[in-house]
Amino acid sequence: MPKHDSTSSLEQEILRLKSELARTTRDRNLALRAGHTDEGLRHHLAALETQVKQLATLAKYVQVASPPAGRELASRQALLWQHFQRFRAGGDPAELRRWVTQELAPLVNKSEQAAHLVASLSHRAANEAAKPFVWRPARRR
Repeated sequence: MPKHDSTSSLEQEILRLKSELARTTRDRNLALRAGHTDEGLRHHLAALETQVKQLATLAKYVQVASPPAGRELASRQALLWQHFQRFRAGGDPAELRRWVTQELAPLVNKSEQAAHLVASLSHRAANEAAKPFVWRPARRR
């Protein structure tokens, strides 16, 4: 699969969302350690929102190589987005926990694996890396 500008921009968006997720998770942990549970919950919901947005980007990335696989991920992400909107509006914390562990986390794992496979194959096909693929910012020239 040749590397296109669209895949490069999607890779950059994936990296941006990964960085945003790491930053938001760090802020959540700091708030909870300081005893600020409301702020911790706000950061937790922001992290979940970022994960659901990242799923949409990963689905687009996978769709470049495999339209059926990308569409499946995108349709599942759309359902998760609807569920997330309900939780953000004031859902039950126990139900949110169940949703994260039984629905969100498995789809995140599946999407990450599929995107990593696409990235690994496309980068090797372009002879860009002999080493295993790792998501990281592009080096500046």
